[in-house]
Amino acid sequence: MGMLSALLQELVFDSLPEGAVWPFDRSYIRPPHFHGQLECLLVKRGTAVLWLGPRAVKVRQGQLCWVLPGVPHVMGEFSADFDMWVIQLDPNLVASCWRDVIGCGDTSSDSPFAGWSIPLGEMLAGRTIVDAGEDEARPLCQLASSVWTATDRPPARRSIADLCRLALRVTRGNLDTRRELSVAELASCLLLSVPTTDRYAAAAEIGVSEGFLSRAMHRDLGVTFVEHRSRARVTHFLALVQHGESNLLAAALGAGFGSYAQFYRTFCRVSGSRPRDYFAVGRRHSSLIVAADRRRPASSAVMALPEHRRQHAPL
Repeated sequence: MGMLSALLQELVFDSLPEGAVWPFDRSYIRPPHFHGQLECLLVKRGTAVLWLGPRAVKVRQGQLCWVLPGVPHVMGEFSADFDMWVIQLDPNLVASCWRDVIGCGDTSSDSPFAGWSIPLGEMLAGRTIVDAGEDEARPLCQLASSVWTATDRPPARRSIADLCRLALRVTRGNLDTRRELSVAELASCLLLSVPTTDRYAAAAEIGVSEGFLSRAMHRDLGVTFVEHRSRARVTHFLALVQHGESNLLAAALGAGFGSYAQFYRTFCRVSGSRPRDYFAVGRRHSSLIVAADRRRPASSAVMALPEHRRQHAPL
């Protein structure tokens, strides 16, 4: 996968700040892309192949598939009965749930990823597919359904927080610790936490040489260290804007860019659009996040998923 073959997916977090849940829709599969949020794919039935960068991983019923922010991915080769929930989690929600589940986290930083990205990366690196089992997958699916069918924000917000906490607990309890850690994924989480990190500092933090780190990033994520750092900075920028930073220059500098011009060039390249156009698209379409049940009218607080978006719900 070339470094420019995966684009940032549009912003979709206006109606429910904590995140989003979508049922799988076979009729629309996105090309390789990445998100600014932590994503979890919950397989309800069947099998498929998940490409994380160049790596192909077969997934099946009862599995949680974690996709870190900035990591390019795409799915395919679905069995006839394949079905899943797609869950995207806001970094601040993950931080809160991480403290609830793990009992620790960095509260000294303003970074929305600082409290959990590195420890979660250490937990997941090389083990991003987790076997939940039927007994644990069932309540996860029920919570996902509760978010999707909610017609009011408060219950939807409670359900997605419960879903995040349970997914973290299930992941913590079912990891295969025998698998070798992924240097690329550890570096990815380090960049999320501190987007100004250079290759020398990242390699030293992880305990490998710069050359080894570069090869690992290219092999496992399909991009160079510098390109992935650009994605991490854009991700950081989006999180800052999402949580109240209205000054785009301040958000760009806070995300590690040296100037607005540098940020602008990078954002256009990795997203395929100008920043203001990107936000306009997200605000125009993202009222779908807590969609009302399609058989019932939506409440005034939550709009139903528009017809033209039913075939384009993000994966």
